[in-house]
Amino acid sequence: MYLSTISLIYIKPCTTGGGRIKFRAKLSNPVPEVMPYLNTVIKTGLYLPSAQTFTYKIDSHIINIHERNLTCTQLTNEAECYEMIDQLYNLINETWENRDNIVPNEETRERPSAIQLYKLLPKKVGCKVCGQGSCMAFASKLILGTTRLNQCTLMKEEAYAPNYLSLEAHLQLLGYETD
Repeated sequence: MYLSTISLIYIKPCTTGGGRIKFRAKLSNPVPEVMPYLNTVIKTGLYLPSAQTFTYKIDSHIINIHERNLTCTQLTNEAECYEMIDQLYNLINETWENRDNIVPNEETRERPSAIQLYKLLPKKVGCKVCGQGSCMAFASKLILGTTRLNQCTLMKEEAYAPNYLSLEAHLQLLGYETD
């Protein structure tokens, strides 16, 4: 076991409002040596070795792990904070226990921007086949992982096949499902 405890420091309202809360917690041990393994396990994470931080999203929650602390945002209540602490405790310990089977990744992933994805989309005015107001809105949701590429049925057409494959590769690199 790598961590013996994760201790809650505070719970506060999120700055984004909406009745959501965030928490900060202290880790019993510094975790920089676990981060390269987390970077392999969580393909959507952003690892910054120079800052000793690892950030990723679970649904709408943004988790930031930094040396001996972690924060999590967009929680609904105190019970959810404790559930998330348990989940993170298990994630860090299980990742460390399985490190012999994981190739650590020291690199910082370059995340594509919504603009880069937008350039590969059909951009048909007023289409809304995907359920979004525009291709830019769809691209933004793709980056957030809140929609899937297959929701744009136009991308399956032969004319867009090369762009579909490129978009699929970008999203899979980030660890997102495309179907």
